[in-house]
Amino acid sequence: MIYLVYRMRLAERARRDMAAFWEWLEERERWFYRDLPMVKEVRWFYSVVGDVYMLENRAAFDDEAAWGAYRKALATLKSDSSWESQRVSQEEWWDFVDTRIMTDPPVPVGLHRR
Repeated sequence: MIYLVYRMRLAERARRDMAAFWEWLEERERWFYRDLPMVKEVRWFYSVVGDVYMLENRAAFDDEAAWGAYRKALATLKSDSSWESQRVSQEEWWDFVDTRIMTDPPVPVGLHRR
């Protein structure tokens, strides 16, 4: 698996009204990933100790080809002015801090209990 990881710091608007932010995030996730079937899983992590008001998003892809298909699909979606207008509204809620690509290690490590 390949993971596209973004870290975002919540903007003042989000910090002032966390309930509205979480509602917006739920709606945004449904909308944003609706036309991106190559994204196999999305995980969110919220920092509560240390660098607070930090959110991390990890989108999983089967391989580099799927990630490339995602980039191509995003370029197409961004050319739609209505879609792009909705996408950039995220700037009201957070500021991007950094991004990276990660992959699973080459050996089967990691503990998963449910």
